[in-house]
Amino acid sequence: MTNAAMRAALQGYIGRAFPDRPDAVVHDLVSISVGWESDVYAFDLEWGPAAARRRQALVLRIYPGADACTKSGREFHGMQRLHAAGYPVPRVLALERDASPFGKPFVIMERVAGESLWPHLFRSAEPRQSRLLDLFCALFVRLHRLDWRPFAVAEPPGHASYPDNPYAFVDGWLALVRATTARFSLADADVLLDWLAARRDRVPCRRPAPVHWDFHPANVLLAADGSATVIDWTQIELSDPRFDLAWTLVLVGAAEGWSWRERILAGYTRLAGAAPEELDWFEAAACGKRLFSVAVSLTAGPEALGMRPEAVAMMRRQFPVLRNVYQLLTRRTSLRLPGIERLLAE
Repeated sequence: MTNAAMRAALQGYIGRAFPDRPDAVVHDLVSISVGWESDVYAFDLEWGPAAARRRQALVLRIYPGADACTKSGREFHGMQRLHAAGYPVPRVLALERDASPFGKPFVIMERVAGESLWPHLFRSAEPRQSRLLDLFCALFVRLHRLDWRPFAVAEPPGHASYPDNPYAFVDGWLALVRATTARFSLADADVLLDWLAARRDRVPCRRPAPVHWDFHPANVLLAADGSATVIDWTQIELSDPRFDLAWTLVLVGAAEGWSWRERILAGYTRLAGAAPEELDWFEAAACGKRLFSVAVSLTAGPEALGMRPEAVAMMRRQFPVLRNVYQLLTRRTSLRLPGIERLLAE
């Protein structure tokens, strides 16, 4: 679809879906991100009587893939609850899954001014770097301290048994990953999943939390006044916050050096007031999730996990980082995964 056709389709949709914004006109529709899981566009919406026109900066996020309906709904409703809890996320305005003029589900949300925190955090000099690290860790701890009960809705099977079963989240995660990897015949997966299952009794959940599942500095927008907003909530769910923390430590450490894993963990621990227990288990799980998702995408196609076809090229460019992830997995578990080793040797 051309940009002009997209603009016309979006304007027509807004005219039907937002009757409180009469004579709405879409301006300056432009693609700002083509990621693994969505296409993101920025635009301005102008509406109202000629003598008092109003204008708002908005974002259109379109979700491709087989899981698009689930992801779009999860992000929309999760961000609604986060906004209601006072957590810094963009305000969502619309979710459309059944009558999308683009043939794919989408969400419209407010556009927040800011730049990715990633280059500012990792490339700044001291003392600014430490201030930004504190900001990042404070956002993370704040998320995990939110009241978990508003997020205990529409959870995957098994999660509803919490708090009676403190292993509900771990068991649910193990079952989901085992079923997914079995469907795509990833033989290496059973080796790691058996290792994790044998140690499952060590990791009961003391207190659940809403988790982002991809909390890293590129998903934090830093405003000119120093405030920050967290974006990209397609995976939000209620779970054990150690899953979230471990994913961040693995992702950032593998990309920017393991000294950053130590710095983030130290900042998180200081602000949380206690060190996370049995973190090695969750880091091993995070390594497995990262490696197995890439293996499935490269063998069965990224659409199998609800990602864009172009995600394969993106993943291949990240093979040096993925090798770091695999090295951490072997340090945490002493396991060898021959299939993953062959894949990363390509």
